[in-house]
Amino acid sequence: MTSNLLLLPAADIVANMEQAVLGTQTTHASSRAGGSTATLIVDLVESNLRQWDLEDTTRDPHASDTGVANAKREIDHLNIQRHRLIHELDATMDVLLQQSPSAPIATESPGMVLDRLSVLVIRRVRTVAAAARDSAFADRIGVLESQVAALCVALDSFMEELRAGTRRFLLYESFKLYQPVSRESGSAKE
Repeated sequence: MTSNLLLLPAADIVANMEQAVLGTQTTHASSRAGGSTATLIVDLVESNLRQWDLEDTTRDPHASDTGVANAKREIDHLNIQRHRLIHELDATMDVLLQQSPSAPIATESPGMVLDRLSVLVIRRVRTVAAAARDSAFADRIGVLESQVAALCVALDSFMEELRAGTRRFLLYESFKLYQPVSRESGSAKE
């Protein structure tokens, strides 16, 4: 796999994401060399998978209050990590591409698109597994496949526009406030 996965067609990115969801990656996140877009994409998928599972925990009617609170805290931590990964993907793409300062700005960055794509891939893989156990979920698969395909076309088009210099994106900083800003200090914790 190339270290700059975003330079490949979106279908290849989706295949890599599916491998991460299914746990069929040849190397685990903790043993991969950091920094490549391929690593960042897999880390994003794994973070979203963990958050997905924790959200299931918070909706479990049998979960204890302590279990729900701990899951919510971990979700907050993972959300911070997700924003960092999106920013790192965007920063990497900003270095790889010569963005035209006069090109129109896209409404979202490549990292934001990849985040949405990773959630769709997770949803599709989990729905296929659920449909194997309960046929009531089977009718959702086609819709999810259409959504993944449409987002792949959009990502490929977006990347082509970025390469051609006819579109650009901004590097957004995430300034999440998880606690109220203190009036005395003017600061907040992230």
